[in-house]
Amino acid sequence: MSTDIHILSVDGSSSKPLAPSTLAASRYLESMHLEQWVVDNPAVLGEGVMIVTRQYDKWSSDDGDLARERLDILGLDTSGQLVVVELKRGNDSRIHLQAITYAALVAGFDKRTLSDAHAEYLTARGQATSRDEALGLLVDHVSDDWDDDILKAPRIVLIAEAYAAQTLTTVAWLSEIAPKLVLEMHTANLFHGLAEESAPCVVFRRQYPPDDPAARVLTPGVASVESAATRIAERKRAARSTYLLYENAAIPEGAEITLQLRGVLTPELVETVEAWIAEVPERGLATWVRNKDKPLSWNAEAVNDRSWSPTRLARHVVAEATGVDKDSLPGGEVWFFGNKNLLSLAREVSAKAE
Repeated sequence: MSTDIHILSVDGSSSKPLAPSTLAASRYLESMHLEQWVVDNPAVLGEGVMIVTRQYDKWSSDDGDLARERLDILGLDTSGQLVVVELKRGNDSRIHLQAITYAALVAGFDKRTLSDAHAEYLTARGQATSRDEALGLLVDHVSDDWDDDILKAPRIVLIAEAYAAQTLTTVAWLSEIAPKLVLEMHTANLFHGLAEESAPCVVFRRQYPPDDPAARVLTPGVASVESAATRIAERKRAARSTYLLYENAAIPEGAEITLQLRGVLTPELVETVEAWIAEVPERGLATWVRNKDKPLSWNAEAVNDRSWSPTRLARHVVAEATGVDKDSLPGGEVWFFGNKNLLSLAREVSAKAE
């Protein structure tokens, strides 16, 4: 089997190549093995992805034709974007066509549908879960508040051992003519150790696109989906800022973070919030915790057993104080460590890294 991946077994200065193989030759199956490996290790789909369901086939159709369509894996990332995964053992030139169909189908999901699917998935795995409980798990996973519009723009991930020329050509063409499309091609390749008793290893890697497609999402030009595309891109940028601060330990654990809303909200709203905070100063304070998705613990909570993303906590404070839900509130710009907000600190960290 020819491959451009080379894995070496090393012992000091000595090295020997591991032998490439195929899933079929090693008697590994598509759903029983490859799919299970991904379910057990969702990080291969990207950072912050949780599995919502697998082998989903509960599509509604007047004539029942869609009942035969079975989605391999459906994930959800911390921005609230769905992740549609189609897997193939070997090489299937139709893989992208199936995946696009599934993406169109799940784009019709709302949070209720998604919660039902997740509850059924967890219950089938022996963890009895109601729809409300499943919804709570999904909401807790997403960094900020999210609504059904975010679900209209799923990310598509293809996973196969290799790709036919027509698949490569089609995916590249679609990405060019639909710049908001997020369609990724990943490979999964098997390698055997040198000794018969050694366990094989499988290598997952993203083949296409080579750059970060975080700001490109699927949209047919419908206004609501265009809005979802923008919001997903904003969420991913905000998440990257939080990751930068976390990964570089830019803020000490236990540091005090303060809320400053002036210049972001109207003066009337700011005055209302500040008056509410003045009654209990802890309402405008948070503590930095070691959590890359939700790094703030709100000081006003009697029991600090949960953490918040900057945006969600800022929205929560404003809503509690005013009764107004500001869904466009930029959390990274209103929470400050010292005299700099989180977004500015993240930019400084990024500049130093470059």
